[in-house]
Amino acid sequence: MSDARQRQFAAIVQPHFAVLYRAALRLTRQRQDAEDLLQEVFVRAYASVDELVGVQSPLAWLLRAEYHLFVDLARRRGRSPFVTAVDGGELAESTPSGEAGPERVVDAEHGHERVAAVWQRLDADQRALLALHAEGHGLDELADILGIAKNAVSARLHRARQRLAKLLGAQAGGQPALNLLTGEP
Repeated sequence: MSDARQRQFAAIVQPHFAVLYRAALRLTRQRQDAEDLLQEVFVRAYASVDELVGVQSPLAWLLRAEYHLFVDLARRRGRSPFVTAVDGGELAESTPSGEAGPERVVDAEHGHERVAAVWQRLDADQRALLALHAEGHGLDELADILGIAKNAVSARLHRARQRLAKLLGAQAGGQPALNLLTGEP
């Protein structure tokens, strides 16, 4: 490993580390899995550092690699990467303690369990797309990340939202708690 190659790699990857880590954490829902995913992305990026130098948007390239690695790993594992608050994953660590009354805590835990059960029933592609979109990536960025047309991203995102809303509605006996299609509470 040459020092020049390492500096080049660091200059490309370091500015995007926080975004990549947040996206990995949102995809996997577990700190250790997010770190493992990010490590795999960096291994691939380091092997392709010469290609990355000429890329117009290194962040899009890195997020695309992260997305594809996540989908591949999720399919291989045959399990959902989502962890509920009850399981002690990242959601439990981020829940404020002592601020809400007991009813709100129970409702929140039940909501997390409900979403986790539905989340597992989504395809890995749909989970990844919804997670990246929730991370704040717009349609143009998602098109770059996925390497597909913007209208295809829009259609996939719409289908993923519809499926999520349908599954949430079916689990609630036909009464979805969230209206994900219109964005109304």
